[in-house]
Amino acid sequence: MKLDEILPTQLYISKSKYEHNLKILEKSNFKKYQPLPVKKIGEEIFFTDGHTRAFILWQQEITEINVYDDPDRLDWIMYLLNLKWCRDSNIISIGDLNDRIIEEREYQREWLDLCSSYQQKISQDPLADLVVEMEKSSKIKAQICEQILRSLPQWFGIEKAILHYIEDVKTLPFFKISIYSKTIGFCAIKVNYGVNADLYVLGIFKEFHGKGIGKRLIGTINEYCKQLNIPYMSVKTLSEKHPDKNYWKTRKFYEKCGFKPFEEFTDLWGEHSPCLYMIREVK
Repeated sequence: MKLDEILPTQLYISKSKYEHNLKILEKSNFKKYQPLPVKKIGEEIFFTDGHTRAFILWQQEITEINVYDDPDRLDWIMYLLNLKWCRDSNIISIGDLNDRIIEEREYQREWLDLCSSYQQKISQDPLADLVVEMEKSSKIKAQICEQILRSLPQWFGIEKAILHYIEDVKTLPFFKISIYSKTIGFCAIKVNYGVNADLYVLGIFKEFHGKGIGKRLIGTINEYCKQLNIPYMSVKTLSEKHPDKNYWKTRKFYEKCGFKPFEEFTDLWGEHSPCLYMIREVK
C-alpha cells in the first residue's frame, strides 16, 4: 500500500523503540522487514501496530510498504478512539509523527498510561460514547448504506439488491450509529399506513457485532415510533428453512430485540430464499 494512505492510531513514538528498530532496518538497507498489520473499516485503513517501523521507512522516503490484514479480534472501539485522537491532533499520516518521538518515561506517561486509563473506561461501558441520530442528507445516506452493505457480503452479496438499497434509503427515515465520530451502522425504515415501521435495511460493520449496538439502535427507533404513535415494528429476514448460519444469528438478534415470527413467504424472494416476517409492538 501507499504509506501515506494508512492512518496512524497512536500519538507518539518511543525514542528507545525507534533507535532499536532503526538499527535492525539499517542492516538490510531498509529492504527486509515483516509486513505491517493494518485494518480496514469502511473506507478507512489504519495501522494496528508497527508505527515505529512505518515511520522509519517514511524517513527513508519509501512510499509503498508491505502490509497484511490484521486477523486478530482487537478492541475496535478503542481503535476508533485512537483515530479520533489522531484526527484531533491533525495526525493523518505516519509522517505527522515526525516531531513526536519522545523519551521512554514521557512515552509511558503521555501514551501508554493514557490508553490504559481509557481502556478501563471502555471495558466498563463500551457504548458510553455511542450516538444514534437521524441523517437527512440523501447523499450521505447512500454513502453510509453502500459502505456498510459492501462490507457485509455474508448478508448482502447480491449486487442488484445492494444497488436498490442504496437508491431507496435516500428518501426513507434513516438512523445512523456513530462512536467517536465514526459511523459504524445504520437502519432505514418504511412507515406503512402510519401503523407499522418496517426495518427496511439494517447493517453494522461486523467488527462491532455482539456488543449491544444493534439493540440500542432498535431502542432508538422504538422511541421514534412512540413519538409518531406508530404501534408496530416489523422486519423481514431469511427463515429457518434456509441453512445460512449468519442469518440464524440475525434471527436470534431480532428475537432478543422483541420481534416474533409472524408469517413466512416462500415466493417473495424466490423459492431458495424463504422470507420470514417478524413483528413486535412498540413499547
